[in-house]
Amino acid sequence: MDFIKLINDSEKWPSFESPSHLDELNEIADEAFKKNTIEGYLAMLLIYHQLCEEMVKLLIEDSRFFIKASIYPTEIKFPNSNKIMFGRTIEQLKESVEFHNKDLFIQKCQSFNEVRNSVVHGLTKQTSVNTVKNKLKKVKTIFDQIFNLFEESHDWFHLCFKDFKKDKFIDYDNESNL
Repeated sequence: MDFIKLINDSEKWPSFESPSHLDELNEIADEAFKKNTIEGYLAMLLIYHQLCEEMVKLLIEDSRFFIKASIYPTEIKFPNSNKIMFGRTIEQLKESVEFHNKDLFIQKCQSFNEVRNSVVHGLTKQTSVNTVKNKLKKVKTIFDQIFNLFEESHDWFHLCFKDFKKDKFIDYDNESNL
């Protein structure tokens, strides 16, 4: 599809494929956390991990869309990054354009991933279930921070896209209406 049509239609800007499903998963994770059981915490961890991964991927899409808008009419193609692990996805985000709260967002995602790896890969090495629970309680706090930072960053990108549309692509839109 022509990039001018994409930038001029905010419905086509980068977004989650099924935001209502992700909201539902977030609620399930929150409810699992409230159970205060090892099973609930592990379910929460699994869901939050997937949600974090989706947030990182969307910020990568935002970044790529930003680059495309910046260099238009020159085109650029990016590799498909849907089949890579969370750590590599974070690395891709590090290599993207600077954006609002980028470093803090990445730091929180790395912290989340470190706690997740420590719990999952060390589950049988822990000395007690309470030790595991205490580590997993940290995940909820980190996830909430990641979510807030994501929303601010994603909104920042959308403001940039709106500015691109208004300042750079307004003439293209008018030309297509002639």
